[in-house]
Amino acid sequence: WTLAAGQCAAPLATLLVASALRKRWRRSGRGARLRVRAEAPGAVGVTYGSAVSAASAVQPLPPSNRPKSDAADTTMGLYPDMSTPGESSSSMSSSKADLDSVDDDDEEKYDEPATVIGIRGDIAIVRAGINLATIAKGGRICLFEKSRTSGVLLSWKEGVGLIHFSGEVEMGESVSGNTGVSLMTECGPGLLGRIVDPRGKPIDGLPPSEVEPNLRLAFADFKGMKERTNQYRSLFTGVTSVDFSVPVGRGQTMLFQGSNKEKDKEYLWADLMCCQAGPGAKSGPVVNICVCPTPAYAMRLRDELRQRGCFEDRCTLVVAESETSGAQVVAMNGALAMAEEINDLDGEAMVLMDLEPMHKLFSVLADAAGQERIDRGIVQQLEASEWTDFDGTLLRESIAERRKIWFNLVSRATNSIVGGSVSLLGWLWEQDGGWKHRAQKSYLAQIEAVKKTPRIDEKILERMVDKLREQAAAEGVPLTETFNEPALEVPGVPNWEIEELKSITDGHILLQPPSNPDMWSWYLEPYKSLPRLGTDALHPALLSVEAHKLRLKMLQGRDRQKMLHLSLGEGGLMDDPRKLEMKFVELLIEQAAGQPLDVVGQCARLLIVSDSNVDPLKAEGMCTSETLSFLAAQLLQSEAGARLRQDIVEKSEVSQETIDACDTEVRSWNSA
Repeated sequence: WTLAAGQCAAPLATLLVASALRKRWRRSGRGARLRVRAEAPGAVGVTYGSAVSAASAVQPLPPSNRPKSDAADTTMGLYPDMSTPGESSSSMSSSKADLDSVDDDDEEKYDEPATVIGIRGDIAIVRAGINLATIAKGGRICLFEKSRTSGVLLSWKEGVGLIHFSGEVEMGESVSGNTGVSLMTECGPGLLGRIVDPRGKPIDGLPPSEVEPNLRLAFADFKGMKERTNQYRSLFTGVTSVDFSVPVGRGQTMLFQGSNKEKDKEYLWADLMCCQAGPGAKSGPVVNICVCPTPAYAMRLRDELRQRGCFEDRCTLVVAESETSGAQVVAMNGALAMAEEINDLDGEAMVLMDLEPMHKLFSVLADAAGQERIDRGIVQQLEASEWTDFDGTLLRESIAERRKIWFNLVSRATNSIVGGSVSLLGWLWEQDGGWKHRAQKSYLAQIEAVKKTPRIDEKILERMVDKLREQAAAEGVPLTETFNEPALEVPGVPNWEIEELKSITDGHILLQPPSNPDMWSWYLEPYKSLPRLGTDALHPALLSVEAHKLRLKMLQGRDRQKMLHLSLGEGGLMDDPRKLEMKFVELLIEQAAGQPLDVVGQCARLLIVSDSNVDPLKAEGMCTSETLSFLAAQLLQSEAGARLRQDIVEKSEVSQETIDACDTEVRSWNSA
């Protein structure tokens, strides 16, 4: 409702009428909040959900019939123009939870309006205040009242918030979050085979989908524990080293740590976008969603997936407005909203994204909040030398808040009791020079510890030190020159933050640079990667050929290889009398990019390397991945291989009789 000018001529009367209307609304028991604002001198605008003008709302208007219209986009086109009262975009919506988040009681603790205190590119740093309190959630559409630019609230830390905007913003201008709307994303199966923006709007030039989309909050809360189940299903990637040693479960958040950002995205991401439903999948749609940094990358990925025949039926590509961290974080949340819609349709959704924009965003937020504390005299500014260094990790004052923001994102992955799943495959790359700095520091500390060892002959000490120096040189860590810790501005993510993420995700997959730099590949470091789930995440066929036992024997064999310099593992482990030849099983670690394997091919390879007496692999110069691929094809062409394929197709697992037949076939090669 709006009281026309003249009904309340004095400001005091305006406030009294507004207060009375609000109290009466609350007593009525209605769910949503009532907003009261000054439309003009002597007039009060009382708005349900979104702003309305005094001329258009003289009479009471039921919430279900409030006016809706599409607003013109701003300069960059992502956020709606909120400068005209009465307009709201189709990409925004009001909800009871959203309206309740701006509470009068919360705003009473502020004396000044929310103000822009800094600008970093397309990110506005704001101090909380009247009309934008810290209780406002991420995704709230905000209006910069002088420049009339709109933006979306990203996050808070200690009264300082970040808003991603499109257009122009000035320092010192006030900002309001009392728009009553949040960023919404169009979701649904109609986005399959499309390139879309974070709002779900197609940008590929193709005709609109005939499937009506559903609107969802882009920045939604994660599901509670009572809505989740721990009964996982396999998310089969087609990468043997991942699927048997660090398996991914549906509804899981898996952290991938790559070796080269550009090449990993160019050659490895397409393999993950080809994931299929797998055994035990829910009945709804299967969708793989990728957050693409640029439109050019999205088009290249689309073309690659089309060549593989898997784009139109199960892929959606989300392109951020720009390559800035703020735009990328908005796209990440929009992609998760699309995945959550598939989850609610009893489907299986996977989201592939680069997590580095989150790191950059929070670094800006932490610096701004820290400077605000300094300006207010709460803490003193510390020199770099005064930071606490603990076991090579720089402890940041904001680490707890950082974990909270990370947790809110990664916890949107879910394996729902009622519904399907949302799986999150997040990627990070350590800063250049970070590993060498940590490795050098570790070796120098070991050398110092050796030198301080009491009651040992000096010649023995020298030999021990020389051995450590040789090990460092073998790993590519020279000790003669100093490697400083990379500055925060260096591309990539600091190791200490990766370690924090490892503690709140469901697993960690560490990739090494390929053995052949000219041929990019999946080259897993299985001994430093961290699987968090047991056999639930394994494909049933891999479980039936005892892939989990093979991994444990591999870890034991690694210790024996390292300590005793023997490549042949001890028999009798896991009730298996056979010994494991480490040179054979480590052929599974590396796999060429663009050549994902089906589960039949993976099982064939696992059965071959489980036998330590395969003569074709023992021949000089023949223990190679090419030989293993040839032998796997030979096994699958045999009668035993045909039974292996039939078992997996019909039952998704391999019978013991078939395993025995395959073992017999493998042993027959030795007598040939």
